[in-house]
Amino acid sequence: MEDTKTLTFPLDPQSEKFITLALFTNVKNTAEIRDKLLSGELRCCLLKPALIIDPFQVAVAANKAVCAEMFGDLVTKSVFTETLYNLSITKSISKALNLFGSVDNDTDIMVGLIHKDGAQEAGMKSILELIQGEQVPVSRLGDFSDLEKIQKIYKINETELQVSTLVDSIATRISVKDFVSF
Repeated sequence: MEDTKTLTFPLDPQSEKFITLALFTNVKNTAEIRDKLLSGELRCCLLKPALIIDPFQVAVAANKAVCAEMFGDLVTKSVFTETLYNLSITKSISKALNLFGSVDNDTDIMVGLIHKDGAQEAGMKSILELIQGEQVPVSRLGDFSDLEKIQKIYKINETELQVSTLVDSIATRISVKDFVSF
């Protein structure tokens, strides 16, 4: 039975991969987690929940990342950094990673684990054992989202929101990033 505090999305069927998301607050050791991430000991992505309006936003970026990995077209070094890169509308890797990736003093983090079917439990276990903070249900993501900042980053105005939802507008921007300049 899946833990209700995590949320798993299937990604492109050919990739045979999934993304599982977990949300944490009051994290005391983000710097240590980032060190393990940068050293390769930990294989996931750490996201700033303030910039995520809906888990679907991350699933779209992760799906694009696993497709790029399948075709040998990664812009960054891993499917995890590619997910962060895909969340941004900028084509600057460093700007995207700095904007959407967690920093040492963040106390709220979202973890994205990309895995094959059946590998979620082991991957999440190592992450859960490391994080010194409170895991909260992903359904609470809206409590952490900064709507004003999200709209500014994605350049979404009120007129656009009269004909589309914020999540749909963001998903569209992520999907067409390679073809359109915002």
